[in-house]
Amino acid sequence: MIMKIKILVMFLIFSCSVNTEIENSNSDIELPALRINQSFSKGYRVLKTTISDPFIFDAKFPATDLSIGYVLRYYFYTAIDLSSTNNVLLSMNNNSFSMPETRDPIELVRAVIYEIRDMAYGSKEYEDFVEKYFSGCIDISKISSNCVIPTIYEPVCGCDGFNYTNSSAADCNGVLNYYEGPCK
Repeated sequence: MIMKIKILVMFLIFSCSVNTEIENSNSDIELPALRINQSFSKGYRVLKTTISDPFIFDAKFPATDLSIGYVLRYYFYTAIDLSSTNNVLLSMNNNSFSMPETRDPIELVRAVIYEIRDMAYGSKEYEDFVEKYFSGCIDISKISSNCVIPTIYEPVCGCDGFNYTNSSAADCNGVLNYYEGPCK
């Protein structure tokens, strides 16, 4: 019995020290990443955004019951740093990627996820997320970053709940089903 208590105490001490280490590394970030990727010393990405209200990231991620903040912070290992001078994504190895200057959090998170899906580790994160929530809606093998999309604006609503400027844009993002007109 005493041995079990000692083991429990050691476990609690160890787990508290690990959590403190993770929290301290995120101390200046308002919305820390919810998971850490052990393959990198930093273990998470950072979205620096001009958005200042953390509650904006409570908006629903289209076609799911999840918040956009949760999707980004959990599935894509990304912390959110509010009130920055511009929208920038910092990768796990500190590469910097400019993001669109938008105050629309859904548009911003979508752009971030599209950037992450082109990264070495991010492609697997995107694949896992799509498999879990959009199986039968998005075919990853059909995604093409070299697509030529006409500038004609004929919006379609994808089965993933996102608007696309036209059917070619949806096709280039691997969306299998969509209907004419914007999502409602």
